Amino acid sequence: MPRLKASPIAPGTDLFGQGRSMGRFMGRYPRTVGIVCGYVAGLAMALAVLLAALQLRLQAIDSGHGQVIASMQELQADISLLLDEVNASFAPVCTPDNLNRLRSLMFTHRYARDIGLLNPQRQLFCTTNIGLLETPSAAAEGGIQGSIGHYYLNVPLPLSQGTVQAALVERGRFQVVMQPNATQDIRSRYADAVWAGRPSQRTRVFQSARGAWTDRLVTPQTPHLQLDAGHAILRVTTTLPGVSPISVQSVLLPQDLYQNHTEVLAGAALVCLLLGLLVQAAVTQRCQYFQSMAYRIRSLCQPANVVCHYQPIMDLASGQPIGCEVLARLVDAGQLVYPDHFIPALIADNRTWAFDAAVSTRALQELGAALPARDVPFKVALNFFPQNLQRDAIEPHLRASLQALGRTDLQVELEVTEYNFSPEIVPELQRLKADGYYISIDDFGTGYSNLGMVKRVAPDFLKIDKSFVFEMEDASLRSSLIPEIIAIAKAVNSQVIAEGIENAAQAAQLRALGVPFGQGYYFAKPMPLEAFLAYLRACDEAAEVAKRPAL
Repeated sequence: MPRLKASPIAPGTDLFGQGRSMGRFMGRYPRTVGIVCGYVAGLAMALAVLLAALQLRLQAIDSGHGQVIASMQELQADISLLLDEVNASFAPVCTPDNLNRLRSLMFTHRYARDIGLLNPQRQLFCTTNIGLLETPSAAAEGGIQGSIGHYYLNVPLPLSQGTVQAALVERGRFQVVMQPNATQDIRSRYADAVWAGRPSQRTRVFQSARGAWTDRLVTPQTPHLQLDAGHAILRVTTTLPGVSPISVQSVLLPQDLYQNHTEVLAGAALVCLLLGLLVQAAVTQRCQYFQSMAYRIRSLCQPANVVCHYQPIMDLASGQPIGCEVLARLVDAGQLVYPDHFIPALIADNRTWAFDAAVSTRALQELGAALPARDVPFKVALNFFPQNLQRDAIEPHLRASLQALGRTDLQVELEVTEYNFSPEIVPELQRLKADGYYISIDDFGTGYSNLGMVKRVAPDFLKIDKSFVFEMEDASLRSSLIPEIIAIAKAVNSQVIAEGIENAAQAAQLRALGVPFGQGYYFAKPMPLEAFLAYLRACDEAAEVAKRPAL
């Protein structure tokens, strides 16, 4: 299993990558993001409910406008038919017989209240209601020229009960007075204002209590929907084109959307609240997942997120470094991530190879670029997860990395712990060794490896576990096994490296027992690249001084 150490991350390194920055931010503030998303979801739901209510209300208004227009068309058709008949079959004479015939005809038309007769000067001189007038009424002025005749609004007309204001249609020598409430109820129920007339004669023919909020003039070009933000109202207009276009307009106020629907509104508000709470909980949980190592490990297994430290492996006889062991740790958003935190996530997400590849790539790139050329090969010990010790994966990866460096003085050593030394990996280790890579068994003496398997692999190095070295000065039973390990190494044609050397006495005892190589805090702790290079320079300088003749 890789042993890991940390060093500072290079400034400006993008740890998560472009696609992970949002997840990283959300992971830092899961509760805040959850509240915001819940609030937005609740508002979106409320907006959807509002739009649905608005849509239903607009449909109702459009339907009402249709009824207003239909009633006006029905009135228009009825009056037009009556005018057609009187102009075709009657003379404008005020005789009892003629008036009786006109009254009989009028009773067959539901929208007609009275029929008036005009003299050649367009003065009203006779009506079916009164008969001959004592004094002819003056001709009506203004009005609206329509498709069935000329409309006049609020014209004073004499009736048996007195003079009243009436609306009438004139064609030829006849006037038809319309029933005053013929379409009034429908207009009052479904419209706030109605316009009619040609472009030059547009006239408001109806206005409700809300008429003050309608447009002063509505034409066929007036859009169906108009938002008046200043008054917080929406104007809805429907126009029937024609010779004298009819336009119906209604004013929609905010309270119109929920009037008479208090229970529905309360239910919708509750649904919006519940949705917001559910979204908040779900998003908070998801954001917490973004902060988890199970999520972050997906983007961390890259060379840019690996920090390598290097611990020298020393020749105990000369005191000079012959190589180093690469120790690594991940860094996430500037913070070190320890092995006990990310290794379970690596294994669970099956990303151990990505990690091993990233560590080996980063270490070889750093050493290949910065390490001075060596006269003898410099050993670089890399720890791989046991399941990744597959020759067909490791060999092409390492070969490509070494070829890219253009160096021949770096010798890769692959370490496998004795705990993980199993029959399944023996053939793979044999093939890797045949490819020219050194093989070492780490923590030797702490497991129960079969010596026959060890002999089959014939590893280049057996590394004595540090627990044996720690007890050397106490002459414990464990430390007394070191000669046995050395004997096993000779039997399988391997060299020995002792780990965990912490003082000169341990180094001297191991050297006396025939251990050629060692590593530990006595020589140096794992170091960042710059410190490691400085350590190598100091060792080279010390070696040069030692070669000089004494004065």
